[in-house]
Amino acid sequence: MLKEVEVITALETETQPDGTAVISIDAYDGCQLQCPYCFQLNNRTWSHHINIRTNIAQVLQADLQRLPDSNTELFVGSLSDPYMDIEQKYGLTRSILEVLKDTPYRIYITTKAINGLILRDLELLQSFKTKPIILLGLSHIEEASKAAAHRNIQVAQQLHEAGIQVRVFLTPVLPHIMDVEAMIGAIPPDIPVYLDKLRVFEQGNQNVRLYAWVKAHHPTYTEHYRNILFGADETYYRNLVRQYGQDPRITFMSELWNEA
Repeated sequence: MLKEVEVITALETETQPDGTAVISIDAYDGCQLQCPYCFQLNNRTWSHHINIRTNIAQVLQADLQRLPDSNTELFVGSLSDPYMDIEQKYGLTRSILEVLKDTPYRIYITTKAINGLILRDLELLQSFKTKPIILLGLSHIEEASKAAAHRNIQVAQQLHEAGIQVRVFLTPVLPHIMDVEAMIGAIPPDIPVYLDKLRVFEQGNQNVRLYAWVKAHHPTYTEHYRNILFGADETYYRNLVRQYGQDPRITFMSELWNEA
């Protein structure tokens, strides 16, 4: 269900899966992507519907006047994917970027939407006073098994060729479903790549949700995921660390990196 709402603040503090806190800006509260592993499932206040924050740009303009440090990092996209399909209609992410483009802040835009809508804003991104960084996800469940043909690998190439800083994220890596080697091989070699394991929190019921999704869409791997999700089997991830542990381009976003 979609609901148009107004907000009194545009800047929020969000805790990430690794425990760090960031200042985030979300045009929408709730997400159309519905990734079964999403860490927001742990947040009881997170909207399971989608609230459309119609006045977000105006409120953001006022909020920025109160930020004390010009070196502040701001993340666009936490409670939702800023480029999910309804952005085509509402354009609120674009309105946020219009407010941010002449500011001194370091802007990170987090998206794994596969509609290519971020390319609509290519010229706007190029115009930023402080160049933004795109954190582009490849763990969209509809594209996860497409290896080098993943839609967002093509998007990463286009952004990179246009001079936009891109970091590519396989977070989480979905074991066996993803051909990680083929995906990394298809990404331009000077784009950094981040890998992470599934971070499953029982209170969010992600293990049950993800297991049901695997059974429905990739039944061949049901036993593998039973061991990973309910048996804490990290063999697959340890093998990834061994394979890429000496590659300076790759960052593994978990403690496994240091244990290899």
